[in-house]
Amino acid sequence: MKGIVIGFAAVLAVGATYAGCSSHERKFESVCQVVARRVVEKTTDGKPEIVDLELEWDPCPGDQFQVIRGDGKFAECTEKYEAGQYVPVRVKQWWDERGFYRWDVYQVGDCARAIDPEAEGSYEKSRECSDVVQHGRTTGFDCSKKPQKRLVSVCPWMARD
Repeated sequence: MKGIVIGFAAVLAVGATYAGCSSHERKFESVCQVVARRVVEKTTDGKPEIVDLELEWDPCPGDQFQVIRGDGKFAECTEKYEAGQYVPVRVKQWWDERGFYRWDVYQVGDCARAIDPEAEGSYEKSRECSDVVQHGRTTGFDCSKKPQKRLVSVCPWMARD
């Protein structure tokens, strides 16, 4: 089942760039697995006001995780998603004035999320690792946090330049 989900997600990720965006903005669709959902703040009556949703980009090579923070409306909507569940996601990639691309999730399943590029709380945990082989034996591993060609070919929104 996971292979089918990954294959489907890879096709969506590569093929779902939407028309109508500016040349410095693109939108993509993919799938993520929900790792955890944590309520960060509650209102005085106990309703979630801010939530963190940790997602794993299953179709992407390496260990690609994303924590996204959302408001009360997003928190309420995402209550239905449990750890381990696969959900469709929509991603926006845009050109930053500082000379590189940025990206963020603007929808998880049917839950819209406002992107606030300056807000704290949302971040990515990304690395791509390979074995270190010496004299024909694996002696360890080496990891890079910079998106490599293989990663960007499957998950193009992760490109920085």
